[in-house]
Amino acid sequence: MHFKYIFIFFFLSSISYSQYESGLKKTIKNLLKQEKIVGAVWCIISQNGNSTIDSYGYKNNQTREIISSNAKMNVGSVSKTVLAAGVLRMVTLGLLKLDDPVKKYLPSLPIENQWDKTSKVTIRHLLDNTSGLTDAKLWHIFSTTAKADTPLNKVYQDDVSVLKVQYKPGSIDSYSNLGYSILGMVIEKITKQPYESYLDNTILKPLGMTESTFHFISQSGKFADEKLAFGHFDNGNPVASIPMYLRAAGQFTTTANDMAKFMWFMMSDGLVNGKTFIDKNLLSKVGIQKSTDAYKKGVPYGYALGAYQRDRYGAVGVAKNGNTLGFSAMLYMFPESKKAFFIAYNMDSETADYDLFNNEFTNYLGVNKINKNLKKQKIENSLTEWNGYYIPIITVVKPFKLIDWVFSNTKVTFLGNDLVIKPFQGKNKTLFYLGNNTFSMKGRTNVTHTLYKDQNGDLLISDGIRTIKKVSGIKILSIAFSFLIGILSIFYFFVYGLIRFFKIKVSYFKGTYSLMFAASLFLLVSIFLFSFQPFMEMGNLTFINILLFASSILLSIASIYVLIHKLIGKENFMSFDFLATFSIAQFSILLIINGVFPVIMWR
Repeated sequence: MHFKYIFIFFFLSSISYSQYESGLKKTIKNLLKQEKIVGAVWCIISQNGNSTIDSYGYKNNQTREIISSNAKMNVGSVSKTVLAAGVLRMVTLGLLKLDDPVKKYLPSLPIENQWDKTSKVTIRHLLDNTSGLTDAKLWHIFSTTAKADTPLNKVYQDDVSVLKVQYKPGSIDSYSNLGYSILGMVIEKITKQPYESYLDNTILKPLGMTESTFHFISQSGKFADEKLAFGHFDNGNPVASIPMYLRAAGQFTTTANDMAKFMWFMMSDGLVNGKTFIDKNLLSKVGIQKSTDAYKKGVPYGYALGAYQRDRYGAVGVAKNGNTLGFSAMLYMFPESKKAFFIAYNMDSETADYDLFNNEFTNYLGVNKINKNLKKQKIENSLTEWNGYYIPIITVVKPFKLIDWVFSNTKVTFLGNDLVIKPFQGKNKTLFYLGNNTFSMKGRTNVTHTLYKDQNGDLLISDGIRTIKKVSGIKILSIAFSFLIGILSIFYFFVYGLIRFFKIKVSYFKGTYSLMFAASLFLLVSIFLFSFQPFMEMGNLTFINILLFASSILLSIASIYVLIHKLIGKENFMSFDFLATFSIAQFSILLIINGVFPVIMWR
């Protein structure tokens, strides 16, 4: 009888693998070709902890070396889920508490929190992305000057304003790489060692993740690891990994096999070798957000303890996506059925639809589908108050709140019994009403959005992960108009000056308006050179970035000087030159007030 059951087990396993080979694997291969992705590795936990590890494509598109299923991959922000597990291990050991204020461990951290008396920033807030902190600055991400051992506090040392809390902690989810960098500092403060070493030894090794590390590795040079695949740009060109300032938020190298071990543990009772490794109650709360305003107003999803609940494909899972230079990844778990998948691509494509892969994996796993009968309700007249324009409640990339007004605004319109959300960039969403200020989207299993007012009376719309605030449509149009006429005026002086130059109009270059031509020419040449600069040097102190900085200052000074000169001289205030100069001056002042001018890319 014993041998009969063994035979049946292997027979069923062979059938399952055959179905995988002829079904899912073939589909994934075709999708990789269709979406023009260089390569990928993946793992599937189907049932009883059985895992399938596989890969397809190239490790290096240039050399056409085939990628193996045990290739190492950078996974970007998926590292947050693993780092969060490390923090939960520390909580289990009694080294810290989730609701401890961050300043208990980092008393000198210069966080500026106007709600500090009632809502201090806690460890939980950082893990949940509810701290109210911004995400990052450009130089945090697009820079080649970071070293593998650059102190974590470098992210705020040169500009402490990044630590200004923008919304009451605990109220809304707003993604923050900066917050996870602070968690790395907390780990180092408590353990008296680099957070990478601590996590490698206390999380990865006990879980058997021997091919993974938080330490920096690359494809060549001092930190070379031949198992690490090359990342790739959209054009298919390979790119080697480089150190990052926000490494605690996005530096982690792993394999599909190691991630299978990690996901199986995260869906377990928290035991390792029969002993509690992470309290099972903590594990059960990963991805389960029940504290934000959006949750209290009806949205059952949000970000918590390093991951978020995701309602897609007729099923709800706990997920975390990530991307970093040349790589993209997705971790997806269904704790109730003990099934999961992980896929890492060695290409971070702007055009590929990665969600197609998630859909195929979910369907293959056959997780329990949720068939809720969501009943469409008639929209109440009072809700039309939410008609209008919205911007993100927290500026993601500091200090570009002004840019949010122009390029990240969203128009919200009620059409019959539907609510249509039209972002300035991205696809429109049509929602149907469920009652009590809540809405859902076609194909979802539950409430996806809620409309509510905050303590300041602001009108907000939230999907649990992203919250937007209603603003004046007139203000959006006025700022957009200011942008437009400012830019057109710069081009006007550039083109007009060139025409006069080639026509040898010497008199024009003796007047003060020639300063506007020179300033406009200097700025446009700087922008042209900047466009050819490698994007990973956008945040460096380069000659081109210095030119851009200097040209932005010159433009502002020139416009104000010329205006004052013309006003004193009581010249024709209705001339095109004067109006163009005035447009550039008001444009410059607007940008200066909002911290965008002068253009300083390196801090």
